[in-house]
Amino acid sequence: MLAADDGNPKTMAQIHELKISWDNPNDSPDVGAQIYDTVFPIAQAAYHARGGKDPDLPGRADVSGMGRADTRIAVDAAGELYVYTKTDGMIRQVVAAK
Repeated sequence: MLAADDGNPKTMAQIHELKISWDNPNDSPDVGAQIYDTVFPIAQAAYHARGGKDPDLPGRADVSGMGRADTRIAVDAAGELYVYTKTDGMIRQVVAAK
């Protein structure tokens, strides 16, 4: 992406849609892995599983807007991929699909 960032929109890196497969470890009854278009339902479920009482994520309108989870992606020195969601303050490790 940096190599294409010359200020010309026609040479910018292409954006690709991402789908997320996640099996909520706290759902009951267990419905298995579900496919998500965004990280928001994952962040919201984790917030409630940690004891969050607000029906919505606190600060969601202030930080990332309604129904969005403001995310950052990073790679550590070992090449592991992580997703940080500012909406709930969690860092998640990305693992291969099974």
